[in-house]
Amino acid sequence: MLRWMRVVIALCLTLVLGVSTVLGEHLFKPSLAFAPGAVLVMLVFAYGWPRLTDSPQPRATSIMLALLGLAGISATVLAEAEPFLEWLPTLVGVGLLWAFVQNLARGVGATHATANVAAQVAGLAITLSSATWIATFRLTPDHGMILVGLVAVVLALAATALPWPARYTSPLAIAAGAASGLIVALVLGEAVAGLVLAAVLGGIMGVLAAAVDRLLGLVARSKYQARALADATRRDKARLFAVHASLGAAPIALGGVIVYVFTRVAGV
Repeated sequence: MLRWMRVVIALCLTLVLGVSTVLGEHLFKPSLAFAPGAVLVMLVFAYGWPRLTDSPQPRATSIMLALLGLAGISATVLAEAEPFLEWLPTLVGVGLLWAFVQNLARGVGATHATANVAAQVAGLAITLSSATWIATFRLTPDHGMILVGLVAVVLALAATALPWPARYTSPLAIAAGAASGLIVALVLGEAVAGLVLAAVLGGIMGVLAAAVDRLLGLVARSKYQARALADATRRDKARLFAVHASLGAAPIALGGVIVYVFTRVAGV
């Protein structure tokens, strides 16, 4: 059941992204489409990531990720021309400096300093990825591939939650992503070329979901995380929820990067 928790979280975030698209585009202006949903994805991940990586300063790390994530989303909304993401590399640099200062404040003899800096920078990169959904929406008037990506990543993530070994669930996730992309394209009435592109994009989203499950799932199940997963106290239950929240939000955030790059390369 715990593995399905991340799927439910990912599904909820995807639905919020879809609703925020309608609200942002029709009630405000197109540049705000996806913005409320992207903020929620970013905040969920920012809360869960330092608990997943066992950061010695979880609150400070969450604050850093949230502030820089909000800055990245704001910069993407306010950008006037393509690629709409020009401020994100600068924010990664600011986050790297922040991570160094934050760990230096722990003292010269602090343990796991290198691992904590690496985890913070990796978390920032994933956090800022949520802004790419906004950039993708602004990049093209045809938003069919965005819907393909959202549906494919959720169904692929559901495939990884099945109680089978990864050698079975990973190929199944790729197949589920490709099949869901094809089905969405058929429902939207895409041409033959669009069907092929949708299936390819869905397969790539399946690879993403399988990779996140394998890489971050191993971190969640490692001995370093054992004290967060073993006890049944209220504190550890809250921490367990945070771990699975980050595992559910990460593929949604990173999926925006895949769809953005695919849209620019394929010209759809």
